[in-house]
Amino acid sequence: MEIKKGLSEKNIGQLIDYANNDEEVKRFTSDAGRFKNRESYDEWLKKGRAIYALVDEEDNLLGITWFGKEGEGGFTLAIRTYERARHKGFSYNFLKETMNDFMKGDEYQGAENKEWWLETSKDNSAATILYEKLGFRIDGEGKSFEKVIYRRRPGFVS
Repeated sequence: MEIKKGLSEKNIGQLIDYANNDEEVKRFTSDAGRFKNRESYDEWLKKGRAIYALVDEEDNLLGITWFGKEGEGGFTLAIRTYERARHKGFSYNFLKETMNDFMKGDEYQGAENKEWWLETSKDNSAATILYEKLGFRIDGEGKSFEKVIYRRRPGFVS
């Protein structure tokens, strides 16, 4: 396995397929709309997200993380692991390594607000355990009843 910055054309096709066909992704994320097709992916990409891919030796997509600045609210992130890599213990190191790499970059280093936030489903126990292990704490309700906001303040070392 390898972590790389960005997605190959092959990975983009796989991402779109997972977004539309992976039941766990459809249950816990908005990826079916975000990555419905190549046009919606390209539109999402305009938000300026830093994307990392977890791939196997044949460049098959096993997971992604992305990071981006969200106005005055600091930075947001997301992680996805797909069926072949799910529940195998890869998520913690994958997210930790990619977050650390992103935080070394100019966008993060030059930001006034270095706080992190994300929204996740309350019943996604694998995700909530991962986020809490990385120093995130519940900070409020999400956009809908079944969602919750997690935040991580600057200075946390995992």
